[in-house]
Amino acid sequence: MTSTSGKSNAPRTIAEAGFTRPRRRLYLETRIDEDLGVLPGEVRKVRHVMSSALTVVSPDTSHEEAVSLMAAMNVPVIVVYEGTRLVGMVTDRDVALHRSSRPPTTASTVRDIMSEQVPYCQEDDLLTDAQALMRLSEIDWMPVLDRQGRLAGVLSIYVPPS
Repeated sequence: MTSTSGKSNAPRTIAEAGFTRPRRRLYLETRIDEDLGVLPGEVRKVRHVMSSALTVVSPDTSHEEAVSLMAAMNVPVIVVYEGTRLVGMVTDRDVALHRSSRPPTTASTVRDIMSEQVPYCQEDDLLTDAQALMRLSEIDWMPVLDRQGRLAGVLSIYVPPS
């Protein structure tokens, strides 16, 4: 099983990464911004830019079924859920690495190729903090959860062409 970032002890949340902002008077703007400790223009939340169109599979889904699903849905990432718990993520890069390291006759499941311990953020986290966590974790895609811990979307560093 591989890890996208290559670091087993990498932080999984913004709080674990230590990106909490000091709550003191940085400038005289709105009271909410001042309480959050953000500068003007930083107040975009993850929910404003995340994609809610995503594909979810279980860890026991076959490797070939996952690849077919990614191709059919035209998505480069699949979030792996076991029941109501986030357990990993599979990207097109994970699939390519798996294909190059194993013979095509070897039957495998998503559990064999998924990245475990994937960092995640909440939909009402600040976008700048989520981006910093993605840079620290060296990932291009990050699952977004709501405050109840349910999958709400996925955040990407890629900007779709307009």
